[in-house]
Amino acid sequence: MSESSPLEVHVLASGSKGNCTVIKKGNSVILHDVGISCRRIVNGLKELHIDMAQVEGIFISHEHSDHIAGLQQLLKRFDIPVYTKQGTWREIQDKLIVPKNQLIELTKGSLSLGNLVVESFGVSHDAADPIGINVFAGKDKATVVTDTGVISDSILHRMDDTTLLVLEANYDPHMLRFGPYQPFLKQRVASDEGHLSNEMAARALLMMKRPDFMQVILAHRSENNNNAVLVTQTIGQMLVDGGVRIGPEMKLQHGQPNEIVSMQSVKR
Repeated sequence: MSESSPLEVHVLASGSKGNCTVIKKGNSVILHDVGISCRRIVNGLKELHIDMAQVEGIFISHEHSDHIAGLQQLLKRFDIPVYTKQGTWREIQDKLIVPKNQLIELTKGSLSLGNLVVESFGVSHDAADPIGINVFAGKDKATVVTDTGVISDSILHRMDDTTLLVLEANYDPHMLRFGPYQPFLKQRVASDEGHLSNEMAARALLMMKRPDFMQVILAHRSENNNNAVLVTQTIGQMLVDGGVRIGPEMKLQHGQPNEIVSMQSVKR
């Protein structure tokens, strides 16, 4: 069953108030970030007909609270290994009470968890040792790239040939510039260790090596410095101008703070 089952990506929550993504093939499930309550995660998985016993691991991108808020409670209730970088784990231990024995340090190379093979890669964010992940299952590849201020050549390479992509489109430069944030915070968001603007996300999509058909969830949208209409207009226009046919070649969706957004691989 697992061989013929699709690779699935479900974004349970996305945005500055909390992030959590589920990646699944057959009975193998991993979580990428757990920045919402344990209860919401358990209920979200139930909605997807997934039992917590199927979760093979939790991957933490970095230690900011909107990515780890549910971790302490989850680890209290469930014996699930946590995969992250050593520096990130040290920072998490300063913020939360977490059992040290549940950490598995991420190093170079790939990791097989059931039907999924996972690789991590570095991104550029103001955190200890932030990562994105690639998840491989047969011919399909899912990639999660959020919380990075730049798309470097090495990140772009990690995005190549992705069929299911979760990509940050955090802010609109005009809204950020004239928005409510303090100057230092505006500077942080727009820095190389901040977040991706809509334009930067579109450029990454145009520059990466794309499969014939790919699906994208545009994630981690700022409540104060962006909105879904601007994301659609800016990215949609840049993609069309760059020769991408939205629909036949690329399907775009928006990550949401309070509802599940899903995509799954199609037979090729």
